Amino acid sequence: MAVVSMQKVQVVVHRSDTDALLNVLQQAGAMEFTEVDTANIASVSMEFPHAQLLPRVQHAVGFLTPYEAKRSLWRTLRDGSTTELSEAEVLNQAADTDAVAQVVGDLEALQVEYAEKTDAVRQLEEQVALLQIWKAVPVKLSELTTASTYTKLVQESSDNQKTTKLSLMAKLAEFLEAQDIPSQITSVTASTAAVTVAKDAVVPADLHKQLEGLGLQIVAAPHGSETAEVELVATEEKLAAAKGELGLVHNQAEEFAQTHLRRLRIVGEVLSWERDRYATVGIGAATNTSVVLEGWINASKRSALEATFAQKNIAAMMSDLEPQAGEEPPVDIVNNSFIQPFEVVTRLYGMPGHKDLDPTLFLAGFFFLFFGLSLTDVGYGIFLMAVATMILTLFKVAPVVRTFAKLLLFMGLGSALVGLLFGGYLGIAPESLPSWLRAIQLFDPIGNPLPVFYLALGLGVFQVMVGMFLKIYSDARNGELMNGILDQGPWLFVFFVAIAYLGVTTGYLNIIATPDQLINLIYVGLVLVVLASGRKGKTILEKVQSAALSLYASIGYFSDILSYSRLLALGLATTALAFAVNLIAEIVSGTPVVGPVLAIVVLVIGHLFTLAVNTLGAFIHSARLQFVEFFGKFVAGTGREFKPLKRTAEHVAIADE
Repeated sequence: MAVVSMQKVQVVVHRSDTDALLNVLQQAGAMEFTEVDTANIASVSMEFPHAQLLPRVQHAVGFLTPYEAKRSLWRTLRDGSTTELSEAEVLNQAADTDAVAQVVGDLEALQVEYAEKTDAVRQLEEQVALLQIWKAVPVKLSELTTASTYTKLVQESSDNQKTTKLSLMAKLAEFLEAQDIPSQITSVTASTAAVTVAKDAVVPADLHKQLEGLGLQIVAAPHGSETAEVELVATEEKLAAAKGELGLVHNQAEEFAQTHLRRLRIVGEVLSWERDRYATVGIGAATNTSVVLEGWINASKRSALEATFAQKNIAAMMSDLEPQAGEEPPVDIVNNSFIQPFEVVTRLYGMPGHKDLDPTLFLAGFFFLFFGLSLTDVGYGIFLMAVATMILTLFKVAPVVRTFAKLLLFMGLGSALVGLLFGGYLGIAPESLPSWLRAIQLFDPIGNPLPVFYLALGLGVFQVMVGMFLKIYSDARNGELMNGILDQGPWLFVFFVAIAYLGVTTGYLNIIATPDQLINLIYVGLVLVVLASGRKGKTILEKVQSAALSLYASIGYFSDILSYSRLLALGLATTALAFAVNLIAEIVSGTPVVGPVLAIVVLVIGHLFTLAVNTLGAFIHSARLQFVEFFGKFVAGTGREFKPLKRTAEHVAIADE
């Protein structure tokens, strides 16, 4: 439940054991490598042996994926997209690269054939489309050009048809007569006409330009010697045959996918692991016999890794390395299984600084409660819990999805528990609920929202004060306890006295001090704030400026606390929208015959929409309260995320042995 301790280390390993060492580190995902200064030692030259094969395998997987047997969504979610293998099975799958290369070579030949067949089909389809236009022209295609004439098929564009007032025939006749071009016009369809022009009257290129100026276009002549109608029949037969041949290629691809796709995916991922290891070696340095690697290691895993090196007889030595000036370690966080789902919220914000506290433990309870206050509905909460439970128990999903599902489970539980206190049951009016449910209800956000407003502000004050205490604790961990006390202590004093003042004036607290005395104590606290802040300046002017700015911070605290009123607004929105859905369903239920069906449709779609919108809003605003109003009190948020060398798990999951 803390920021992981990182150590900068140097690893010296014998050249022959380099890949074995990196394989251990990659499995553990415990070390992020940095570039080694090669001023005094040579850079490493170790080429990835499968640099040519890997992209071929990846291309083959991409080609075969569309031919994979389709699975239902339920089966896909249930079985997942990864294959679970042991370390030994992984090695066996990728051991015979020659066999893999042979399969890939056969598939590449099939891809070439596929490309040729596809291109042939495309050309024939274009020819058929062209012949469809020409088929009404009763002239053999070989006779379109004679010794003295040439024939063109002219077509009017669709846009031009809408604007012109002249028919195509009239427009052509007018144009050819005006240009004094000997010609013969034959109507083919309403929008096409065949024009036979004397060769010596105008060259085809000039005729094309002139007709285009009129909004007309020349239809290209198809290949062939017979009439277009005869050629069309022959070409359609060729197209049918070409599609049949392409279908056979598709069948072969489906067989390839069924037989080899799973293994190609596994091999591709295993080879990508190896590629990453060789890329890591590339940023190291070497002597004649050894390879030198540097980077940051998870300190908690160091002993276990060194023990694994010894167990596997890897000739390697790990030693501490001093960070360079200004160099800061990467940051990772780790929490127990109960708190770990809330890391989703922390990681959305960004990693804390390496000297900061991990805020996940402290935000978990607040986020749980704030989300519940934003959704405030038992029915919606139970639905979220049911969805999360299904994902966790029935489906095989990626670790990141499982983590979010666990968070969703907590979010649903928070909403259900708060919904019991707020009387939120899918927008059902409180008076319609059983008496034992009404007895549980403590708040009525619609009828009497002020208590909820005060509750939201009270929680805001409490979280802001917790943030101040955590800042003191964080400073103490970093050897700056006095700074933490002087920066946060006066403000905490002011907050405590202000709370006491509100308690006395409202009658909830009965203490010796009078309201006037408490007001005086608040003034004392503000003076302490000024004095404590003034110490930071070096000159008198800087001290005065720092003191004045410290009082201005009171505006920031006031606005932070007011931000928590959004909890009331979101809770009201959920209740109001759910009630509106029920009201619409009640109205349409009176429709003759189909009324009950319409009511059910409105209820299902309406509540699902309300749930989706308000769940998203509750998550965003609850997270925002953590990021802005809470984290800002004690988290610098400047950490660089730890990115170790590790295995991907897109297609392969390593089974526990």
